[in-house]
Amino acid sequence: MRWLAIAGLMLLSLSLSAQTLPTEEVREGFMSLFNGKNLDGWDIIGDKDAWQVKDGLIVCTGKGGGWIKTKWEFDDFIFRVEWRIRKGGNSGVFFRALPVYDPWVNGFEIQILDDGGQIGPTNCGAIYGLAAPKANPVKSGEWNTYEIRAIGDRVQVYFNGVLIHDVDLSANPEMAKRPKRGYIGLQNHGDYVEFRNPRIKEVGFKWLFNGKDLSAWKTEGAGEWLIQPDGVLHYTGKGTHLWTRESFRNFVLKLEWRIEKGGDSGIYLRGDAAGRAQVNIWEHPMGSGQIWGYNISPKKRMDAPTGEWNYMEIRMVGNKVSVWLNGEWVIEDAELPGVAPEGPLALQHHGTPLWFRNIRIKVLP
Repeated sequence: MRWLAIAGLMLLSLSLSAQTLPTEEVREGFMSLFNGKNLDGWDIIGDKDAWQVKDGLIVCTGKGGGWIKTKWEFDDFIFRVEWRIRKGGNSGVFFRALPVYDPWVNGFEIQILDDGGQIGPTNCGAIYGLAAPKANPVKSGEWNTYEIRAIGDRVQVYFNGVLIHDVDLSANPEMAKRPKRGYIGLQNHGDYVEFRNPRIKEVGFKWLFNGKDLSAWKTEGAGEWLIQPDGVLHYTGKGTHLWTRESFRNFVLKLEWRIEKGGDSGIYLRGDAAGRAQVNIWEHPMGSGQIWGYNISPKKRMDAPTGEWNYMEIRMVGNKVSVWLNGEWVIEDAELPGVAPEGPLALQHHGTPLWFRNIRIKVLP
């Protein structure tokens, strides 16, 4: 097995990996959501020209309206971000949001407002329209920090280190009916605002590959699986499948992958080296997500254009598997008769170059 890990370069990397984070947050399992140079990993809803990357910041110029959302959906998490807004400006941070123009209506928004520290259900720090903050330590024209902890029905919000919300969603009828999973986003409310260092810890997940090493994988004899300086795992096309060292029964697997024209790959489930229980990754018109050996096709093609990054979640409980790809569940609770009860996972190859990043897993009961 030949693989490269150039530690110095990786520390300077602007990739979507935990290596851009402080050492303490890397140890805690945080993942950066911004690479500092472009909006890879984000989608714009509304005025696309309003969003820019400038001097390592996400900048909303204030043109038009709308918001920018993550490619990933999240359920239980700890999210941190820093923001700075001009005098009198208005913005917000969305979470568990739906991909609609006004996500605050059915999701959650933590208000950003240069309001001089007022307290109310629409003031800075409020869960917009639902709950006023306990305090409002906004710093006008300076950098402010939000930490949002959403775990099940409990939501806590820290504003510049001050706990301003500790809410049981189930105790509030309006909050209780809102989604328990959705996107994280930043609002364009028509004002100039800057954001930096958005990062997230998905509660219950652990890294299988975070851009640093291949310690979770059986690299012996696997061939050329190379760690690039930007924290991406690249398979050159020479070698064989890459298997995890650990076996898994019930789990949620999340990963990002990219192929070029003619690329072909997949995820082997529970040690099925024959490829029967395989989630396909390919260019076929039906789209990725097919369960190969069971001939279970995805509901629709959700693949990103060839050469761009795809965001895939595989959920397996018992003999049922579901596959989420780029915002849609393309396979839901498909039964796999005779599938092994437990086994390792593998990144499968067909002799074509492949790219993977941000591979993490949550073990389920």
